[in-house]
Amino acid sequence: MQEIKYPFFKRDRILKINMLENLRDFPRDVLDVFYEEMSDGIVCGLVPKVEKEVITVSKGIIKYCGSLYLVSEPVLLYYEETEKDVMLKLCFHDETQDQDYRIAYIDIKIDEEMQLLPNQIELGRFRLKKGAYLRSEYQDLYDFTTEYNTINIVHVKYAGQKEHTLNKMILQYFAKEVLTYQVEDERDFSFCLLCLNSQRIERCVIQQYIAYKTGTFVKEMSNVEIHKSLVKILEQIKKKSKLVHKKTMINSKIIMD
Repeated sequence: MQEIKYPFFKRDRILKINMLENLRDFPRDVLDVFYEEMSDGIVCGLVPKVEKEVITVSKGIIKYCGSLYLVSEPVLLYYEETEKDVMLKLCFHDETQDQDYRIAYIDIKIDEEMQLLPNQIELGRFRLKKGAYLRSEYQDLYDFTTEYNTINIVHVKYAGQKEHTLNKMILQYFAKEVLTYQVEDERDFSFCLLCLNSQRIERCVIQQYIAYKTGTFVKEMSNVEIHKSLVKILEQIKKKSKLVHKKTMINSKIIMD
């Protein structure tokens, strides 16, 4: 029989160490159980955003070597012209321990080395031309892999059931573009609604959809291969379908004589 304790904090009661331990462990235990079946990778957050000369990596949760870590504050990184690929890396360092705490150290940096060490996780990559500004806003699905001046998050691994998956933003861009067309295949419509209404789309679901659309067998694909396939599927839908929602033009003018 398993014992489950909930401490009471009442007036005139002695505050015991094991009551505080129960209070300390409960939130982490709940998270560990909830995400037990998930792979290593980003659970939420840790998205790089560019503001002028600074990249801000948002706070978030990441699973690494089976344990969950909370990055509770945004991290600011100053970037510069590179003319070659560089990578945003989250690095885990050796833990230390004192009488009161077990301490895990992490840092986020921009690294010219494009290979990941076992203690590193990618948050994005970019190549910045001289005199250009970096951006983290995307014009369309294809723009996620624009070679210059854009943060590429396609390679980033997000935690999924048993295996990692893609950033949901990529799939949302795909879905929004598809739904500007009058699609006839109900499976396109269903997949797009799934992309827009779910916090996470499992890798096996994406690969199954791609296999159906391309008429091939389901196979393991890299993040880059998945993105390329979705771009091709989107192009095919655009050719075969009628546009039903035109993009709004901002600051457009009509000149009359």
